Amino acid sequence: MAYNSIQLFALQIPTKISLPFDLYALAVPKNWKDLFSRLQKYKHDKNYVLPPIECLNQALTISIDNEIIFPSTNAFKLTSNTHWFYSKSNNISKVYIVNVVKNWLNISFKDLDCLTTSDIQEIHSLSAHDLEFQQVEIPETVWSIEGGELKIDPLYYSLIPYLIASAIVAEPLSLIDTNSNQVFETLQFHECVVEKSNVQEIISWPPTIITQDKKKKDSEDKEKQTHYYSFLLRFAFHYNLNGEPYLTCDYGIRRWVSWELGYLSSGKTVYISPTNSTRFAPCKLKYMGKERGIDFEGNLVYLLKALNFKDKFNAQDVVKTPYKNNDLAWGVVYGNTISRSHNAEDGLFPKDNAIFHQACLERIQNVLGEEFCSIEPYLRCDNDKLLKKPRGEYNKVKEFIKQHYASVNTSPPFYIPPNLRLVLLSQSKEAEELILALAKKYGIEDVTIHSLGALGAEMSGKNWRTDCANRIREFQKLLPSSPPNRKTLTLIEILPKKHFWKDARKDPKPCFRPALAMLGSVTDHFEPKDENDKGDLLTEAEFNDEITKVEAAQAAAKEQGKSVKKKSLKSNFAHRMESALKSGLSMAGAYIYPTIEVEQFPTDVASVGVYKIPFYTGEITKYLPVAVRMDKSGVTAKAYGCDEWLDFYLFQIKMASGAFESIEFNKKKVQNWVFNNLFQETKQPTIYCFDADNLRSHGLLFLQKKLWRKHLLAFDTSENTKNEDITFIPISKYPHIRIANIIAPNTTEVPIYRACDEDGNLEGHTAGVFYPSSKGSECGYYYLSNQRPESRSGGILQESKLPLAITKNDKTGKPKKPKPQAQGYNPRGVILSLTLQEADCFSDWATFVQCQRLYGMIQYLDATIFPEVLHRAVGLGAYRPIQAIREP
Repeated sequence: MAYNSIQLFALQIPTKISLPFDLYALAVPKNWKDLFSRLQKYKHDKNYVLPPIECLNQALTISIDNEIIFPSTNAFKLTSNTHWFYSKSNNISKVYIVNVVKNWLNISFKDLDCLTTSDIQEIHSLSAHDLEFQQVEIPETVWSIEGGELKIDPLYYSLIPYLIASAIVAEPLSLIDTNSNQVFETLQFHECVVEKSNVQEIISWPPTIITQDKKKKDSEDKEKQTHYYSFLLRFAFHYNLNGEPYLTCDYGIRRWVSWELGYLSSGKTVYISPTNSTRFAPCKLKYMGKERGIDFEGNLVYLLKALNFKDKFNAQDVVKTPYKNNDLAWGVVYGNTISRSHNAEDGLFPKDNAIFHQACLERIQNVLGEEFCSIEPYLRCDNDKLLKKPRGEYNKVKEFIKQHYASVNTSPPFYIPPNLRLVLLSQSKEAEELILALAKKYGIEDVTIHSLGALGAEMSGKNWRTDCANRIREFQKLLPSSPPNRKTLTLIEILPKKHFWKDARKDPKPCFRPALAMLGSVTDHFEPKDENDKGDLLTEAEFNDEITKVEAAQAAAKEQGKSVKKKSLKSNFAHRMESALKSGLSMAGAYIYPTIEVEQFPTDVASVGVYKIPFYTGEITKYLPVAVRMDKSGVTAKAYGCDEWLDFYLFQIKMASGAFESIEFNKKKVQNWVFNNLFQETKQPTIYCFDADNLRSHGLLFLQKKLWRKHLLAFDTSENTKNEDITFIPISKYPHIRIANIIAPNTTEVPIYRACDEDGNLEGHTAGVFYPSSKGSECGYYYLSNQRPESRSGGILQESKLPLAITKNDKTGKPKKPKPQAQGYNPRGVILSLTLQEADCFSDWATFVQCQRLYGMIQYLDATIFPEVLHRAVGLGAYRPIQAIREP
């Protein structure tokens, strides 16, 4: 439904706040910094590597429980004046702090054999007399806007989220049913000590329990299955492009494993809470090799053991009992990589989010004042009709993708290179049969099938670099190169990542793309057929016969007043294989280019996505700035140091083959490449799309919120890379250029939203371009929302995961029970700011960006975070050469 306004789940920050306690701070003594830095240099032979203080901060925060508010990760820099941590009291035992630090040093640097007698003496001489608490006086005014910029003490970025979280954990939170206005549940929340200091995370504990009956394997008998989940709330401080600060409020669930862990397909996060602590801290449980087996990664657990806590965290105990709740508490986080199913699914529902938001808002206002209130609603731009044509064209793509591969099809409604060659490296007869049916559907005539054989075998795991080099040479010996003037796409049937859980270095998949690129092919892979997976209908007769059965079942159910849930006739294996094919087609150059038609909008617009790809070359990370360009004629790409635009297919092959040279990071180089290369050569109307988090502090100042202007671009004229001398260049100097600055949800800056009906009541989801209600639609910054995915669209708006939140069934009017096993969805959208030419209509260009998010990619039938060109640029990270891939 197309609602006309949305409410972002974010709170305004008042200009004045009264702290309910005195605030103190502790600095890291200068001699301590010098010592820690010297020890790090011994260990890494580098001056700039910070000590591993995360576990030290976690241990202090959860052991000195209610006194330490939050620590800082930057306090140990030699040049930093930042306080180490803030507290409510100056009576914290300095002797205890020194004891924790000495134990931390012993654990972190125990393997150093180059310590001098002087170093050891200096470690022993660390004293409580070195430490001094100082009372902190905070400004009377929290924030102000001067010259269009936010002026605020950086302390508030951590202090305000802490104040919000502490108000909620102080006592149980009462949840109120909006229908009856009665309290139906109270939940006790606990703080979690996470790495990001400006993000406060809290979880409900003890968890909510859900029990279901399930058939035993190979038996008609049933057994009880008990699973646990907590409600998860996150709060983070940010500011908008007007400079006004806000606090994001994010609601969800955290699921816990409740069965013995047989193996770890990847590292698992464990939340632990020592005896007498009310806080939790995350650490990693990981397979550490034959000698150690499954053990804790990092030093937090070993530091807690060294501090003589009453109870001990033992990795084997956690493996056997992943959930424990007594004086000593822990929980292993259930992730989507765990194959065994959980009775609770991801996400919350609109009703749940509204209940949590209202409960938190009331608690915050009661404790901190009513000045903390919801930010203004956002209104829909009135140009949503511009999306109708691209939406209609994209519906043809969806219809085609959903068609069965055995049915008669027309040509694909998107461009596929006519000279495409499809290769399958198979491990099963089913894949060989299915690839021919899929190729026929997509009109691919040139199909070659090889057995994967030894190319997919485990590597030795002894020397990853050597193993990769040997496997790549084996590919070159056993497979032919792509013929001239042909584009080759190779699909590989290979065991999933979890098969190599004991040693990821034995997984051959990192070799596939570099190896096949050297043979002139792009590639993707898919998992083999599961033993429980159904068969596929590979002939039209089989398919039509099954259709007849389904239609008969639906007709019979309709007569009985029942509904039959429509299921796909494709097997899961076919879905996986077709998904890999679509992804590979995109790499090979397949595309759809949606356009909008409106007055004063260019008829032929190009899009360019710019992204900085990390290249992991040993201990030093280098970077390759890349750009992907797309218009009606196709997709091309170029990299820093490459003077010409290459066909996208060819670019990936060259990149994975190591043809482009990465650079040590240099802000000036990135800025000059964008301004003096990309912008300078642009000769047609083009919108440049940037991921703000990727480049705003790495060369492109105009992506920073405080430097955003509607018609000006911030440029650094300083010759010194460590300094900034900012000037503003009119975008009219580059008459064909427009800038789309996208802030993605993973930054915590983008609030979740809910649509509002005409009465202002919170509803579900809606797709559209929205702007702040106090601004005009030409304000230049927007919230781009999307509908919930089709895979999660069935009747979820009135579902609930809350234990006693009763809703009415639309058909019968009877109360509905909570449904933890149903999957909720929070489409967070993105924040978009535009810098355009003087005569441009901002809302039209915002709609154009939205159009490319919603209707741009054949491999995804739902909205993505980024427009297609930026999505492709980010995806180039998968085509790093083997020497730039981080060793598992």
